[in-house]
Amino acid sequence: MIEYTPKKADNLKDAFFNLYEILTLLRSPEGCPYDRALTPKSSLQNVLDEAYEYLDGVNKMDKMLCKEELGDVLLNALMLLRIHEEQKDFDPVDAINDVVDKIYRRHDHVFGNVSVHNEEEALAAFNRAKAQKEGRKADARSIFEHIPSSLPPLEKSYEIQKKLSKFGFDWPDVNGVVDKVHEELKEVEEALGEDNQEHLEEELGDLLTAVVNLCRYVKIRPNQAMERANRKMTERFTGVFNLADERSIPVDKDHVMELNELWDEVKQAKE
Repeated sequence: MIEYTPKKADNLKDAFFNLYEILTLLRSPEGCPYDRALTPKSSLQNVLDEAYEYLDGVNKMDKMLCKEELGDVLLNALMLLRIHEEQKDFDPVDAINDVVDKIYRRHDHVFGNVSVHNEEEALAAFNRAKAQKEGRKADARSIFEHIPSSLPPLEKSYEIQKKLSKFGFDWPDVNGVVDKVHEELKEVEEALGEDNQEHLEEELGDLLTAVVNLCRYVKIRPNQAMERANRKMTERFTGVFNLADERSIPVDKDHVMELNELWDEVKQAKE
């Protein structure tokens, strides 16, 4: 048993220390077997899971859920720091110092004399500073090297197309992107008339790529748009199932016409 009493912090510095201290205790020989068994890989999955739960709170505009889940994201990020410290990979203070230095040197438009007037100019100044001070000039031969292979496909497509846009592979206006979506949809429709699943899969992939590119062009993350659509569908069908239960309508294929009417009713109520 570890004798420990949580301390309420009244400033950010002490709050971070308290969290790191209790994680250190959990990882100690007398601590929690589960936490002691965590590795960078397994703990990373926890970070990703909590990040998505935080995103759920953002999408629901639930401030209390955001507070809880962001705390969990921080907990798991610091757990990773603690694991690496134990393994003597690097000092967590050095990791934090490095990122502070990186932020500072890449923001001449904040801490230097570079002037910007909008988001686009700020991003351009950021990229210039990164290239000039760190030698990280964009190189077509290594354009995709820093895209994590573990990204979900929609996000990976987004990142690939964002990289390509830096080299001028982009549309002059949104109309070209929309036209491309229509073009790819037409090719899907044509493929539907064939008896070739492989070709249909290819064309559906092209259509999804075009839709992701539209998301990028209008500055909307595709995974957030998809999550919003999933949430809307879930909420509406839950409403349909509730009404069906109230009105003793079986939820099956034989009553699909009545269920469609309930869908319209729920949709109108939501809008």
